[in-house]
Amino acid sequence: MSAVPAAAVTVAPEAITITWMVAGSIIAELLILIVFLVRIAWWLSGRFALIDASFAANAREIAEIKVDVSNDIAGRKVVAEARTDIAQMKATLGEFRERIDRLENHEDERKHA
Repeated sequence: MSAVPAAAVTVAPEAITITWMVAGSIIAELLILIVFLVRIAWWLSGRFALIDASFAANAREIAEIKVDVSNDIAGRKVVAEARTDIAQMKATLGEFRERIDRLENHEDERKHA
């Protein structure tokens, strides 16, 4: 067998350029996708922060309402107790009036007798 030199493989410069163009376009698309995903993550984190702030504001309002309701309930209890006390005072005043009337009547009877 005779030694035949191997033929050199040559690649056309256009093929290399096309390969780099495909690789570059894939890299560019991946970068665009990464930027897009980062923007979506940024938007979602902003929305979540807004939702958290809304929940915090609602929690504060609920706490204030609870305090108001507690104060209202306590106030109603005080008013109910005051009504009971006022009713007792009225009854006592009625008894005093009756006693005073009896004493006046008794005193009038003594004067006329």
